[in-house]
Amino acid sequence: MREPAVPIEHLTTPADVARFADEARAAGRIGLDTEFLWERTYAPVPCLVQVATATRVVILDPIAGVDVAPIAALVADPAVEILMHAPAADLVLFARRFGIRPTRVFDVQVVAGFVGLGTSLAYDRLVERVLRIHLAHNETFSNWVQRPLSPTQIAYAADDVRHLHAIAETLARDVAARGRSAWVADELARRYGPGVPAADPRQAYLKLSRRGRLSGRQLALLREVAAWREAEAQASDLPVGWVLKDPTVIEIARTGPRDSEAIGHVRGAGGLSGAARGRLVRAIEAGLAAAPIEPPRDAPRELARRIAAASELAAVLLRARCDAADIASELVATRADLERYVELVVAGGAAEHPLANGWRAELVGRELCDLVEGRIALASLPKPPHLDVIRRDR
Repeated sequence: MREPAVPIEHLTTPADVARFADEARAAGRIGLDTEFLWERTYAPVPCLVQVATATRVVILDPIAGVDVAPIAALVADPAVEILMHAPAADLVLFARRFGIRPTRVFDVQVVAGFVGLGTSLAYDRLVERVLRIHLAHNETFSNWVQRPLSPTQIAYAADDVRHLHAIAETLARDVAARGRSAWVADELARRYGPGVPAADPRQAYLKLSRRGRLSGRQLALLREVAAWREAEAQASDLPVGWVLKDPTVIEIARTGPRDSEAIGHVRGAGGLSGAARGRLVRAIEAGLAAAPIEPPRDAPRELARRIAAASELAAVLLRARCDAADIASELVATRADLERYVELVVAGGAAEHPLANGWRAELVGRELCDLVEGRIALASLPKPPHLDVIRRDR
């Protein structure tokens, strides 16, 4: 028989929140999740914060004026392990609303990939697979701003943290039994550790499509304009697309308008205020004065063919090794990661690529390098593992 569920507590006073934060810090581990709104702002707006220790499940309501800063501070505390599921958006919330960056996150969705469960399981499916508990997750698209919240919404929110400790402990035991604890620690540190650089506004231009059509000088201008847009969005707490749409940013980088009047003639930029246009003019001037950014060049035709052929073979080897190890292949390398690794191996400069280092190299990266450089060949087998790796004499 399942044990009775831990009751849901609603903390409302600063003293209660501070005491709970102290208790959680002393425990050294918390489960954490948030419900937020992120449609009309630069930073997600916290609507509900759910926290669980091993013995308590707590709800805090920022919409009702509850100060969640003591909980946010736990995210940056290296003495506290933060148990979360797919926390990317939640961590953006803490970074942009509280200036907090994580130090010790245990992402149960990522860790599941090390024990054969894939890296894309929704939380309710992960609870079911790991703990054999079925959750009624029917509040995914709830209105978390409207008050009062229904009992069903509260139960849903609490369930999102209630089982995190049990899932994390079960996964950690499985990982340890497979001898992969160091692999998990390395991967979590790579994704969420203190060494992960903060988002750089000057890299925002890399997210824009159609930039490949721009010259090196236009790319330098695009970098400055995209960084200006990030700063404007942050200052006004608006989505970046509400400041300027992507096609308008690309057009400004392409044409390089030199003054406020010229900017106003660019499609989509006419609504900017005079002050915003002034700041944009300065960004454009900085882009025009900067050194051109060398655009990526296409590989010569014959080299491109070699890379394409080697990438197909590499994908076969990657899948085979991941299947044999019962580890999610997308955790090891995406298709883009793999193709980039092949390119770098061919060019002789793959030493810094993740597949050339750490547990990825141990699992398959070194073999992939041997395959691309012709030291091994692949053959199909009728029986498992259905792939034979043949060492070639050169």
